[in-house]
Amino acid sequence: MFKGKDTSMGKLAWQIIGVGAPIAAAFVARKTLTFAWEKSTKRPAPSNPVDDEISMSEALAWTIVSGVGVAVAQLVVQRIAANTVRNNFGDEALPKKFRKQIEEVTD
Repeated sequence: MFKGKDTSMGKLAWQIIGVGAPIAAAFVARKTLTFAWEKSTKRPAPSNPVDDEISMSEALAWTIVSGVGVAVAQLVVQRIAANTVRNNFGDEALPKKFRKQIEEVTD
């Protein structure tokens, strides 16, 4: 498409895709995990971890499941977004921390 020609468009694409997509992924992952939790346990997902009616083991299990699930979804989507921006606009369109590290070879 623009491959390295328009860095400003690439930076805008990163703002939309690279920032927005992980937020959407977290929302979708949380909804999916809540649905799966409620179907498998026949109980609502713990929304208040300090509620006396939720056992410590149930609160810990939900925290682990939801935390890992959301983090994995965000990681996958962010990597896809970075690859998409990199392939279409070049490495310079990404924030410095996401650019590929170029190893300098010294003889």
